[in-house]
Amino acid sequence: MDRKQRTVTFMVLAWAAVIALLSGCRKSEYDAIRQDDWYVDFVFTRDMQYSKAEMGEDGSGFFSEGDKIGLHIYGNPTRHVVLTMSEGQWIPKLKKSDLGSGVARLSAYYPAREDVSPESNMHVHKVDTDQDGEGYGNSDLLWSHSEINLDDMSGSRIEMPFAHGMHRLLINISVTEGSLPQDLTVKVINDTEGSFSLYGGFVNDPAGTLERISPRKLSEDGKFSAILFPSDLKEYSDGWVEITSDGRTSVYKAPAKIGGSSALESGKETVLNLRLKSGGDIGTDPGTGLEPDPEYAGRTCWINGVKTPDTPDYPRDNEESVPVYGFLTPEKFPSGIWFNVSSVMYLNWQEGFRWYDCDKDNPEEGDGSRPGYQDSDMCWAASASNLLHWWMTMNKPYIDAYDKKYGSDPCPGYPRPSPEFSGDKGSAIFDFFRETCRNRGGSAAVGINWFINATPGIPSSDPSVDDNFCGYFTKIFKGIPVVTSYDGLRKADFNMVVKSAFENGQGLVFIRSNENRPSTHVMTLWGAEFNDEGYVSAIYYVDNNDHYQFEVTGGGNNFPHNRLIRQVITYSEETRRVFLGDSSVYPIIALEVVDLRRDVWQAAFPEIEIADE
Repeated sequence: MDRKQRTVTFMVLAWAAVIALLSGCRKSEYDAIRQDDWYVDFVFTRDMQYSKAEMGEDGSGFFSEGDKIGLHIYGNPTRHVVLTMSEGQWIPKLKKSDLGSGVARLSAYYPAREDVSPESNMHVHKVDTDQDGEGYGNSDLLWSHSEINLDDMSGSRIEMPFAHGMHRLLINISVTEGSLPQDLTVKVINDTEGSFSLYGGFVNDPAGTLERISPRKLSEDGKFSAILFPSDLKEYSDGWVEITSDGRTSVYKAPAKIGGSSALESGKETVLNLRLKSGGDIGTDPGTGLEPDPEYAGRTCWINGVKTPDTPDYPRDNEESVPVYGFLTPEKFPSGIWFNVSSVMYLNWQEGFRWYDCDKDNPEEGDGSRPGYQDSDMCWAASASNLLHWWMTMNKPYIDAYDKKYGSDPCPGYPRPSPEFSGDKGSAIFDFFRETCRNRGGSAAVGINWFINATPGIPSSDPSVDDNFCGYFTKIFKGIPVVTSYDGLRKADFNMVVKSAFENGQGLVFIRSNENRPSTHVMTLWGAEFNDEGYVSAIYYVDNNDHYQFEVTGGGNNFPHNRLIRQVITYSEETRRVFLGDSSVYPIIALEVVDLRRDVWQAAFPEIEIADE
């Protein structure tokens, strides 16, 4: 028998064996056996930004050849497997049966360690004291936990979204005058070793000693970043950040709170703005907003791109020139200048202005008497719409390039609304929110991220919205947030966040509560005035509840309904709380900062350049 004949005979016998085997099994049993032998396709992603091995300055990155991920497969016994990226796949390949039976409990972490005990749920992690090189990425810890019912699992794909287990501190250092010293060095005190629960995603009390860490230098203009163990700020009340120049070292003692938080929380980021005084001194509590800030003294600032030649600042040096009108004479309110009604200053919207004021059709709860949408609880969506008008207008060259490459309507059944704003004719973006969401309270931050990349969390009107809406810019923004929220604000935090937004070309939403009844209201901030000490003394904002504020019963009411409001900001000397107006009724409890994310746009379309406004 020659070789060809032997091969054919073998194949016939092999198929006969398979047929005989199948004849003794029902189809469902065969499918179960076959699925247990499937190789699992692990997909490690990040839930809020790109998964990463090497962390970029913005916290993004990616996995590349040779990267290793540790995988705990809980069971009896628990297994620890190190998966290595090789030719685009995670090796060794695991079968579904390798994960056990019933509910598979899996924890993954990066970077992997070879010396991890499979029986230990606690992962020992170390922070590098020198993070100006590879120590920066090595200090980070990505973590994920998933529980999967293998009996219900169809296909071979298992997604495990990563989140950061550590905390990221951004330090911005400026000087009161002149330029930054050339020999400037920065060190941050933090624990260098601790244990992290791979099952629960929390850090135990770090076991290492407090040491000085050299952060990564991000730029020549005083920007630094460090990866730190989550911890309470009170640990650093004696000294936290050391700045050295010209042989002199100054120490910054951590305050009770930064950005509304008393702790460096796992998976979050803190921005610390410090100001270096003459001679290298940073004082006992610099950069907190509690000291006078000459750089902002007497200034008026607007959100990036909003100020046009036709948009007037409030005449602070000539307030008597502001005309006064009665509450019942809205048809006489002027355009193009500020005016006074009952000691509140207003500026009517007009064509060409680049601030936006989306108003609710039925602002009063339970009031369905007016035509239009039932939107009494959708202040969050109106504020989100304002900032999306701004975001899309400011990013228009990039969006044009995006549309050319990917198309302008990525979601069948959900055409992208126009960014054009037409005053009383309404907003297509706000209409879109009102059509796809229920009349429920919500978050402007969630709404903006959902609009851009379909991040879940909005009060959708029905399941089809969740199933079919895919986000209008997901091709480059998938998993990348554009909004950061700050709550628990006091005078220091409020001033620091507002100034940072102006300096970094960002938009602002603020949340105001009511001391007389349990309610909150979300509005959009477009500008601010600073007093002689450099604190915010007044803000320019729009209120989505005021569409009918000046309507007269029986009148024509043919007057502009979209207006900017100037209101003073006051502070409680005792509690440092921030209030809208000259009473203590309306505290500002949170700010949401909207970023244009030019870093993401530029990476996707490097050929496009947009000059700063």
